[in-house]
Amino acid sequence: MNLLRLKNLLLAAALVAASSLTARAQIDLFITEINPGGSGSGHGYTADWFELTNTGSTSLILTGPGSLGLKVDDNSNLFGSSLTLRGVTTLLPGQSAIFLESPDSGAADAGIQTAFKTAWWGSTGAAPTGLLLGHYNGAGIGLSQTADAVNIFTSAGVLVHRVDFGAFDATSPFSTFDNTALSSGIVSLQSAIGLNGAFLSANGQEIGSPGFAPIPEPSTYALLIGLAAMGLVIVRRPRAQAA
Repeated sequence: MNLLRLKNLLLAAALVAASSLTARAQIDLFITEINPGGSGSGHGYTADWFELTNTGSTSLILTGPGSLGLKVDDNSNLFGSSLTLRGVTTLLPGQSAIFLESPDSGAADAGIQTAFKTAWWGSTGAAPTGLLLGHYNGAGIGLSQTADAVNIFTSAGVLVHRVDFGAFDATSPFSTFDNTALSSGIVSLQSAIGLNGAFLSANGQEIGSPGFAPIPEPSTYALLIGLAAMGLVIVRRPRAQAA
């Protein structure tokens, strides 16, 4: 391969890796999965939900004193109409949490969680160790199957992450929206069995990977930058000697 072309390719790789690392350093909380079709059957509950993933290298305090105080809104995109997230205090690096819609401030939470676990894993006891489930409730938010959005704000009104999605295909088994690509625009990728950890739910009605998003660690990007930089040195060294 032409040395100049190789150098340009390595430089491009370094810039892409550096850009990705910078984006992760600035925004380390992402919406990684959305289900506007709702999960769960039995107990009288079927709940819409979305997944948040900590892609950073430090723990995030989501709720409680001194926390981010996270809130959610749909496609009205307004902090003023956002609802408080509750039930999950901390997200460790690489950890994900599911937030389910609830019809009240807590009385129905246990039943909603039982219905969710039974739908996906067959029983509460079969749910994976470490699964984190939280809730949100209030008027004015409902994830539409036609088109909608999810906005995550801090308690100070700072937008942390937003995604939009279009029409939801409710043909059984239906698929959740997969945003493991960490898009901040329109999410159209639907979960498929075997892709990014997605599987068919125990009740055979849904495909997704709730609670666990396979996100590369920041160290991966640092390694790419290092390798690309080494490649540039190797490419440039013979030219220096020839001079």
